[in-house]
Amino acid sequence: MVKENMNDNFNKLKKRVLDSLSKTDLKRIRDILSNINEPTLVSGVGGSNVVSNYLSKVLSKKNNIVCESITPRDMLYRNLKGFKNIISCSYSGDNYGVKISFNNDLNKYLLSKNKSDGVISINYNVEDVENSFISLSSTLIPMTIALLYYSDDLNKVEDILNTVPKYSIRKDARNEFLIGYERSDKDFIKPQEINSFLEDLYNLFPFCKPLNGNVFEILSGYETSSAAHFLESTMIEAGLSIPVVHDKYDYCHGRSNLNYQYNNNLIFFDNNTELDKYYKKILKEQYRSIISIKKRYDDDIINDYYLTYISMLLLKEFAKSLDKDLSLVKYSPLVKKLYYYKGEM
Repeated sequence: MVKENMNDNFNKLKKRVLDSLSKTDLKRIRDILSNINEPTLVSGVGGSNVVSNYLSKVLSKKNNIVCESITPRDMLYRNLKGFKNIISCSYSGDNYGVKISFNNDLNKYLLSKNKSDGVISINYNVEDVENSFISLSSTLIPMTIALLYYSDDLNKVEDILNTVPKYSIRKDARNEFLIGYERSDKDFIKPQEINSFLEDLYNLFPFCKPLNGNVFEILSGYETSSAAHFLESTMIEAGLSIPVVHDKYDYCHGRSNLNYQYNNNLIFFDNNTELDKYYKKILKEQYRSIISIKKRYDDDIINDYYLTYISMLLLKEFAKSLDKDLSLVKYSPLVKKLYYYKGEM
């Protein structure tokens, strides 16, 4: 098997997504998903936990049902009597989490690139299989399937995947720097200037080079939960930094004290709400640095997909600043030992 580096996988990401869509029976998937009309659980681990989170929100809004995303192990402890269906999200379709998810009497669905006997397979086609430690296309392809079920707008998908992130440095009153991370601001640099900008950025920002050991607090909520899930899991799995996710209102009740004690960095999903504006006003002088990721679409389901993709691009820059490769992560010997655990839970 040819080892692909991070740049290979990012360069192929859009093509892999669109190729999968062109070879997948999207009408069959729509028919299956549209017939799910009772309380439903969606499960997944790793990159598939991001997919599970996103699909649960799609079904909740599109089908007007109670739908909740949980991890497979939770199902061993939860009261399942109020639910009728379980959808397991798994790229391979055969990990231990799938087996645990299906160890019950619920109607069983599998969202995967592979089919499975005894369950309803919601399968998508993948010919150019990704070889990467961090899930990129294996996360984005099933998320795109869910988005197309929700909106049926392929142009929207292509528009998002064509996004070229732009960066700017802004100085605040304390001579600290803020980063904006979005598509269009008049003072943002041009794409061809990004390389020289990043070189300056790494020299200016202590959290970028080196970034190891630093804490990144992430202000999020239900409307941006898939993107926050991706940021949190990838930062940990790739060893980029220590992420702490805060619910935006929960943050009002004492969680701001973490930064007061340790002087951390902030990643802020800015939806331009009254609370967001209040945070922007009072937090800019509190954190060592702030990365603002701004809302682009009014529809929160579409926007969370967009933010997840933007988060992928952002963490690519984090990895580059640390001279790390998200596809070829040097990981602990415990990783594989734990990954293949199949005992009692």
